[in-house]
Amino acid sequence: MQGSHLIMAHQEQTGLPKVKDPSMNDRDRLQDLLAQEKYLTSSYSTALLEASHDKLFDVIKQNCDSSCQMQRQVFNLMFKKGWYKLPVADAQMVQHTFQQFVQYQTQFPFPPSPQFAQMAGQAGGGQAGGQTAGQGSGAQAQRQ
Repeated sequence: MQGSHLIMAHQEQTGLPKVKDPSMNDRDRLQDLLAQEKYLTSSYSTALLEASHDKLFDVIKQNCDSSCQMQRQVFNLMFKKGWYKLPVADAQMVQHTFQQFVQYQTQFPFPPSPQFAQMAGQAGGGQAGGQTAGQGSGAQAQRQ
């Protein structure tokens, strides 16, 4: 059953109303919240790069981390309900994408982290990392 860990299935199906009226339903609310969290996370990331004071950096980093966690929780809930669909990638495509990013690291002006080197070593051995949908290791080939 090789590659079965890559199947992205959702447990719970809840349908949308057949005819959409002007009022917001739960899916609309979560979609709006997810878009807002993505925007906040992006804005906090920019602010982190431009923070000139250490204490300000720390506060922005806490906010950014909280926003990232909330974004992930909303994404997971939407995915579980079938409201955020992703294409299924086979093991070969995941391996190809990972190797592409491993090659990019040779262009960086700094050495890779030990965790990245370990993951690259595992990928070289023919493993795709053993990740399932909804799990992350910091080196996922795709994000929302």
